[in-house]
Amino acid sequence: MRPIPNLGELQQYNVNRPDQVEVIRSSLYDRATYVDAVTTQLQFFQVPAGQSSKTLADTNMEAAGTLPSPKSFLIETIELYFFPGNIIGGAGLAATAALNLDDLYDLTSVGWLELFIGSKNYLQEGPLMKFPPSKGLGGLQSAADTTANTGVKVDYASLVGAVFEVEPQILLVPTQNFKVTLNWAAAVNINANCPIVCSLGGLLYRNSQ
Repeated sequence: MRPIPNLGELQQYNVNRPDQVEVIRSSLYDRATYVDAVTTQLQFFQVPAGQSSKTLADTNMEAAGTLPSPKSFLIETIELYFFPGNIIGGAGLAATAALNLDDLYDLTSVGWLELFIGSKNYLQEGPLMKFPPSKGLGGLQSAADTTANTGVKVDYASLVGAVFEVEPQILLVPTQNFKVTLNWAAAVNINANCPIVCSLGGLLYRNSQ
């Protein structure tokens, strides 16, 4: 059990410290959609919430491709959340039709990720399977009649493995342009358009109140 801090130690947690900088664990996230047999590149963090119909469900960016002054962000991890658009748990579907699993494999077994800051890349890694998410859906089961194609079939898929750690960590300073892109050499044929969320995990630095 963590000991109770004294009043002096508590000041490091005080949000009301004029002319001081505070740091909180946070993330920068953004959503884009892979369009079947069309997309060869997706750009993230270029459209802030409130523009182009984006809400906080899509992104927490406050400005296009940059952090507003005086905020800074230390990038520690990168995660990709794929949400294949085929139905999950559909009744009457063939047991062999693992469409979401197929789409996830087809998109992540090829392609690469780039982190671009200022005028150059600071990360260029592939395949996209290297960027699994830390969270996902659990408790799934499936049952189907493979002869009559009846019953219920659950087809959910997610990347697994250790979260990709950025080493050395990278600091985004205020008003510095940056973006993450997902790239494919050629458009991939998938069964349904696939929303993808890119999440940068780390530490947010900002002025105290």
